[in-house]
Amino acid sequence: MIRILHTADWHIGQTLRGFSREHEHRKVFERLEEIVVERDVDALVIAGDVFDSQNPSGEAQQLFYNTLVQLSRAHPRMAMVIAAGNHDAAGRLEAPRPLLEAFNIRVVGNVRRREGRVEAARHLVPIADASGAVAAHVLAVSYPTAACLPNLTRLDGAAGSPVIAGVRSLYAELVDTLRGPMDGLPFVLTGHLHVAGGIESEGAERRILVGGQHAVPHDVFPAEASYVALGHLHKAQAIGRDTVRYSGSLIPLSATELPYAHGSLS
Repeated sequence: MIRILHTADWHIGQTLRGFSREHEHRKVFERLEEIVVERDVDALVIAGDVFDSQNPSGEAQQLFYNTLVQLSRAHPRMAMVIAAGNHDAAGRLEAPRPLLEAFNIRVVGNVRRREGRVEAARHLVPIADASGAVAAHVLAVSYPTAACLPNLTRLDGAAGSPVIAGVRSLYAELVDTLRGPMDGLPFVLTGHLHVAGGIESEGAERRILVGGQHAVPHDVFPAEASYVALGHLHKAQAIGRDTVRYSGSLIPLSATELPYAHGSLS
């Protein structure tokens, strides 16, 4: 058995009515460090929106990287998987990838294609159990920009829209391409987008899908995935089926988010 801790929407660097949230972030990161040790977590997933801005301050970046160091030191064998969200600059988030991989931290930014095919191996992260044996995989997918999707003009929009068809096609292609390397082991998908039926926090979340499309149905994610770790909506909730879930944000990010609990899912 493996244990994966699902988080999202850290929004480091956020201010609220002009006040910094750094103290709150530091406190919640201290608690996160305690949780990964207490629960002997095998992999920590951050499903997008690490930062609140695509141009985060030096202080925000320092807090993020210090947090990764603290988590790695507290639980050295734990893998960390980070996917870019719509608030993140995917290229900037990925830039230190070679250095981070030395600490068992994988960052996945935009989808890349070569000769029309997704470079799928970049998205696959093996997860080892306490014995060191690979027991599962995380298939990390970032916020799907227009450039991430197949040629939208060639997609059949009968399923709702070309954008929905594009998102469905992207996940199907990744899973089909990686089925061999995954060797029949369980796998977790990530996603950073709005899934239809999800409860929004008023004034806190941007409507983000390209092409004027606001949300995708939950069945865009292949049913064979053991779990779908979502980011973007700040309220923890399951969508469509029990294994498709938003973890919610670590802290309330607006006044409208005060009534419900925040944290992580394992």
